[in-house]
Amino acid sequence: MYSQAEAHLTILDHCAGRSLRRAYLVLLLASERAGLRCEARQQVRELVIRNDAGLQFLTVELAGDALMLSLCRPALAENPGLAGDAMERFPGKVRGAPGAGEITIRLGSEMDAEDVVDWLFPAGNFSLGYGARKSA
Repeated sequence: MYSQAEAHLTILDHCAGRSLRRAYLVLLLASERAGLRCEARQQVRELVIRNDAGLQFLTVELAGDALMLSLCRPALAENPGLAGDAMERFPGKVRGAPGAGEITIRLGSEMDAEDVVDWLFPAGNFSLGYGARKSA
């Protein structure tokens, strides 16, 4: 994360307000803590989140006044019920459908990001098998 500080700062500079900046940081820090690898792509204002095997599980794209969190094919393949669960938990905020290669959840605030983190990483149990919590 720290080696990419400049790229993260560039993305944060383009966020529409404090709540969206905090939402980005919530997703970044929760993913890192879960043992996932995060890569900021400042040219396209996107955060790519990979598992230990290097598979792209999640992406977070800055889209104006929202962050678009995409659950990618490897994450959906690992947990087939994830897409349907997302549609139930986040009604009106999900694009895509169960069986699609990817679904996207619109996050407009820090609270939305916290809801997603609580869902994907409940009580420190990393539901998608992302790995053990890193020691402080």
